[in-house]
Amino acid sequence: MAETRPQSTSRLEKSAKRRQMIVETAAGLFIEKGFHQTGMRDIAGKAGISLSNLYNHFKGKNEIIAAISELETVELDPLLRRLEDTSKNRMERLLQFGAEYFDLCSSPAHAALSAEIVAEAFRNPEIGGLFEQTRARLVQAVANCLPTFEENPATSAELVLGLIERSGQNAVSRDVSTRKQLRQSMLAFVERAVGTELKHG
Repeated sequence: MAETRPQSTSRLEKSAKRRQMIVETAAGLFIEKGFHQTGMRDIAGKAGISLSNLYNHFKGKNEIIAAISELETVELDPLLRRLEDTSKNRMERLLQFGAEYFDLCSSPAHAALSAEIVAEAFRNPEIGGLFEQTRARLVQAVANCLPTFEENPATSAELVLGLIERSGQNAVSRDVSTRKQLRQSMLAFVERAVGTELKHG
């Protein structure tokens, strides 16, 4: 029995790496061709595996999108942990998160894939549902950093997130200097919008 464990572990690791490669390949194709225009055969061909092998890992594109949503959660987790770190004051946490989330949203690959997923979510609510949990955590974490007098902190948090996301998307094709200015202006706007109460809270 002991001799079979390393082999079993090796197979699991190989399978996990194959799945990771498939997800990354699919994400690249979704960016390049669009989610709706990318078929499972396209993904298999680009990944260099047989179609039947692909279906051994994923039953369809929705399962691949689910895996992408898991990767997004992993990608955002460090940002969210810092945002939720109550050892720092709320304004400091909010502005640090705003800068980091702006950088993520201004990444061409992230912006393109996000646009594809949002577009497909309108056609297929099930896909949108895959990203709701991470979005809800984002909203709650930002809401917890807003002034206590906010009557609708979740709504205000959505506005703050929308501003960061849209600013980042607008910066995608800009030069480094312009991107830096856009980020600074966005952060200054957020700081003015939420007020001075947070500086000591």
